[in-house]
Amino acid sequence: MRPLPALARLRTKQTVALPKTILVAAPLMLGAASLTGCQDKARQDVFTTPNATCAAMMPTVSGTRTYAPRQADSQNEKLPPNSVVAYPDPETPAYCDRPLSDTLPTSLELADYTRGLSVTDLLPLLQRKGPYTVFAIPNSALEHYAAQQAGGDVFAQPKRPTLHRLLAYSIVPGHWAPEQIKVAIQAAPNHVLALPTLADLPLYAQLDPASGQIIVGNGESTPARLWVNGIPQSNGVLYFVQSLILPPTHIMAPTTPTIAAAPTASAPAVTR
Repeated sequence: MRPLPALARLRTKQTVALPKTILVAAPLMLGAASLTGCQDKARQDVFTTPNATCAAMMPTVSGTRTYAPRQADSQNEKLPPNSVVAYPDPETPAYCDRPLSDTLPTSLELADYTRGLSVTDLLPLLQRKGPYTVFAIPNSALEHYAAQQAGGDVFAQPKRPTLHRLLAYSIVPGHWAPEQIKVAIQAAPNHVLALPTLADLPLYAQLDPASGQIIVGNGESTPARLWVNGIPQSNGVLYFVQSLILPPTHIMAPTTPTIAAAPTASAPAVTR
């Protein structure tokens, strides 16, 4: 079996306002109840079993973004090459038979996100069977958010309740692969789907009219596009968002109280 290709990055910057009518989706499990559960049994033992051939590559741009050229030094020719090309950002594989808790720490682009999950005790939750759908936040988005906060250290103990709420809003109970989200959006009133999160607040998903791609948001501000679009995991699905999505301050009531249960069937990753 050949490895899955690297997932392409979405480069369009169009903004789409979310409609006022939404569909409230019932979670597969309650957010509070999901804090208890069994350790994921679908994971392969890395000591006795080689890595699966099912994998997708997780992109990295943080190194290039923070690269600072070395100052010229004519007295020392043994210094390493002063070239960003000489040190490209490595893409790291995400294997389909590993749990989310194994995959997230291996991504350089999710270093801040993974640290946040650790200090808020959300990362151990992603070791469990779930399933969970994670809309992970890349370094640049979290660092931009931190720069706007007083003191700048969002990991400090006094700020952890706020950080916990922010990161819990990025985790959806249930197995929501890209094609399953698209089907649910098409079936929803006004084609806007509300996904339950561990923050007990809905995350809204719809299709961008111009590209047909999934966009997600809080129903109040500009929705975020997806950077990585649905890597299968043994206990869920992994997405990267392009920008930070803050929890909503208000929950919009739907005009049609249709309830859709989260799917559990697996679906392949979608490359865009």
